[in-house]
Amino acid sequence: MRIGCGFKLHRIKGHDYVYFWHYENDGRGRKQIQEYVGPARDESARGEAMRRMGAYYDRCLAEIQRRRSLLSRGART
Repeated sequence: MRIGCGFKLHRIKGHDYVYFWHYENDGRGRKQIQEYVGPARDESARGEAMRRMGAYYDRCLAEIQRRRSLLSRGART
């Protein structure tokens, strides 16, 4: 399982843009996805990137808890 996310700036024609990156399953494994968020000068774009990071880690924690629960149930049988 590959877990990770973040945001990075891409400079295109002299302008900086915020992209949120994270890992997703693609059927054969995990691959890195980059999603455009907005211009770096826009404070709401940076806030949105951080919101997406929080949501990603919340989903990861929920998945880890689900897997631990399955493991615990399997150990009891």
